[in-house]
Amino acid sequence: MQHESCRHVKEDGAYCGSPALRERKYCYYHLMQRGRRLRRARALRDNLPYRLEIQSLDNPYAIRDAVSDVAQALAAGQLDPRVAGKLLYAFQLASSANRRIEKMEAATAKDPVGLRTDDDSRIQECPEFEKQFGLPPDADLDAETDAVLQKADQEAELRQGESESIPTAPPGVRVGSPAYHLFQEEAYQILRLSVKRLQHELRDHNEQKRQQFEKMKKEMMSAPPPPDRRAETA
Repeated sequence: MQHESCRHVKEDGAYCGSPALRERKYCYYHLMQRGRRLRRARALRDNLPYRLEIQSLDNPYAIRDAVSDVAQALAAGQLDPRVAGKLLYAFQLASSANRRIEKMEAATAKDPVGLRTDDDSRIQECPEFEKQFGLPPDADLDAETDAVLQKADQEAELRQGESESIPTAPPGVRVGSPAYHLFQEEAYQILRLSVKRLQHELRDHNEQKRQQFEKMKKEMMSAPPPPDRRAETA
């Protein structure tokens, strides 16, 4: 039985080659990949934090998918770099654990069985995809995502114009993203510390002036009175 192939083009220019889902352009993996990309674009457009939905890290494909999601969210300024570092470390641990499990299963397997090649070994339909990602029927995923990203850039420019008093974010940090909020909070903390330091300096300066005034006042009070010139002229 012939199947239409997935139309996703990989970075090396080759087509994916996996069977596409019934009545769709892409295989299950690349269809869900586009759905998550659209979800990230909507979060950027609406100035909302992007919620990573990391699936079970029980195989190399799931780990590769999770690493890709973290990298793209980090590049878009939607993820705190410190959180991203912890997630990538967790992925590394999961990958190591998966390799150990695979070795144990291979060592204890009595009758190794090759991969199934019949049609029942793959998901052939995904009828709830549009409902899951809030799409109309027969939507063009790439065009929809590009339009949402363009709107997100326009909204970011408007927010940037409305927040002239906010410190300038580092390159690559989008206005309104979690990384931007973190940068903003850290910048305000630095400003608060600077204000407190200036307040202390001003207080010390005023105290020094007060002491100088008190010293001058005491010297004037303890000084002998000037001679009476009227008595001398008499």
